[in-house]
Parts: sequence; structure tokens; C-alpha cells
Amino acid sequence: MQKLTIAGLACLCLAACATPPIDHDALHWHAVRDCRVRAAVAPAYAVDSTGIGLRNVAFDLCMRTANFAKER
Repeated sequence: MQKLTIAGLACLCLAACATPPIDHDALHWHAVRDCRVRAAVAPAYAVDSTGIGLRNVAFDLCMRTANFAKER
């Protein structure tokens, strides 16, 4: 029974590896969702000349790390 279970799990793992990769748009939206959560948990804001920053740099850093830098 244990050998059958291990063989079944091995087949499932091989089948998962054989599936096509996630498209670029889906990867982008997954990265956006993950980076928004990370930015909310660890906020880091850029300070401008007035001493107030409204742009969250933690989100930008996370998106650059995920290779989805914002095109300007």
C-alpha cells in the first residue's frame, strides 16, 4: 500500500512538471498581489523635500525583485 501511494505521488509530481508554465500576465498579477501584502506589512515611504512621502518604496522594491519593474 505504501509503495502504491509513493508511486501515485511521484506520478502526480511528474504530471505537474509537465504542465505548461503560467503566462506572463498571471505571473504579473500574482507578483502585484504578493508585493501589496509585503508593502502593507513592512511600509517604507520615500521622503521628499517636504519631509513627507506618499510613495511606498517597499512595493517598488518588491516588484523590481520579482522582475516586474514599473515602466516609466
